[in-house]
Amino acid sequence: MNKFLKIKFGFTDRKAAFLLMLLVLAFVVMTLTQDLLRSVLKNSAFYFSESFLFSSFWWLFAPLLFTQYFAAKHKTKKRFEFQVAVIFTPIFLHLFAFPFLVWVLSTVFYYHTYSFQQTFRYTLSEHLYLLVLIYSIPVITFQYFSKKAKFVAPVSETQNENILNQFISTILISEGNKKHSILVSEILYFSASPPYINLHLQGKKYLHTETLKSISNKLNAEQFVRVHKSTIVNIKMVASYTTRLNGDYDLTLKNNVQLRVSRNFATDFKNQFNKTHHLTTK
Repeated sequence: MNKFLKIKFGFTDRKAAFLLMLLVLAFVVMTLTQDLLRSVLKNSAFYFSESFLFSSFWWLFAPLLFTQYFAAKHKTKKRFEFQVAVIFTPIFLHLFAFPFLVWVLSTVFYYHTYSFQQTFRYTLSEHLYLLVLIYSIPVITFQYFSKKAKFVAPVSETQNENILNQFISTILISEGNKKHSILVSEILYFSASPPYINLHLQGKKYLHTETLKSISNKLNAEQFVRVHKSTIVNIKMVASYTTRLNGDYDLTLKNNVQLRVSRNFATDFKNQFNKTHHLTTK
């Protein structure tokens, strides 16, 4: 019971309900228009009250289709039995609810009461195919696109993983006669020191025999951002940044080191910073 009470309608659910109501209203209007046109062409009487009463066949689609949509969307385990039930349950409910609704409304508001059996036989002979089509096509379509999305998702994850694997994760550093590797993720920033570059870590600095341009091609652009013609920073190591009011900025790293952000690279830097940290400028 508590689980049922926790069910909430999201924006997409409310939008689906609204569109469904508009669609049902359109079918009701078309039914009334069709009955009027038929009476004109056949030179017979048109009774709005009777036509409106039998347009209740379309009214029932609003709650039943939305219930079907909600069940198909939010049910986590979709077995074959569930798929059959979610299609045929609203068909049977509609098949019996429509003649019952006509019988109740005609009994209460009309001089003539329409028999439940008469309306049921009429619905079974004239509208059964509509019920089957309308309640089966949305479920089948929804399941088709759901499976297609699940099939595409692993491919996308694999592609993302392959892209990440293209970037270096370690750099081999020479320290005298000793060589060791450092994690790229621990580097705070790179600075140019022609013809080499400096790798700045927490409390350490290493000289590396490579250019700033060549190393930038090996780094993940979503993590390492060019902020100056001579500086590339690890965006995850940036604590904050402030404007100089002239197009340039000053950024502060987590170790309190300050670096300049050139106006030529400011837009890309701010976009990556806000994307990574979800913060605003000071």
